[in-house]
Amino acid sequence: MPKDDIYQDRYLLRIADYQFQDGDGTRDKFLIVLNRNDEFAYIIHTLTTSQSNGFDPKKYGCHRVKNISYFYFPKDLVIGENGFKFTSDTFVFFRDNIRKEELKVLSKYPEKDVGFKDVIKKSALKELIDCMLSSDFITSEQSDRLLKTRKTL
Repeated sequence: MPKDDIYQDRYLLRIADYQFQDGDGTRDKFLIVLNRNDEFAYIIHTLTTSQSNGFDPKKYGCHRVKNISYFYFPKDLVIGENGFKFTSDTFVFFRDNIRKEELKVLSKYPEKDVGFKDVIKKSALKELIDCMLSSDFITSEQSDRLLKTRKTL
């Protein structure tokens, strides 16, 4: 199986030692593949944390604080078709977080460092996309891709 086959629509992956684009170090990182074609994958990163840092939602789903839209997955909520759940509260922010990555760039991560965790449930991805579409920070290109993906769910 080619290395880029791990980057499939709706896949939740964990990359060991993910390199941040701002050059601010590396750490293990979850990402969700929103969609892909033969050259690119549209992905979004999650922030798994025990510290809410002012973002203190009471329930699962889409939230907004001032002009920041984000999606909250409470720990232990099953979001994967095979039972995956985050072990810490998890936030998905939409400012500078939706990335169009070339598959050849993603292939720089050794296979052993890219772990398939589960396939995100269609309902959870649909809610996540709806929340992204309400964000002030997505581009028109991102919006178009998200709408196309949403229609397939």
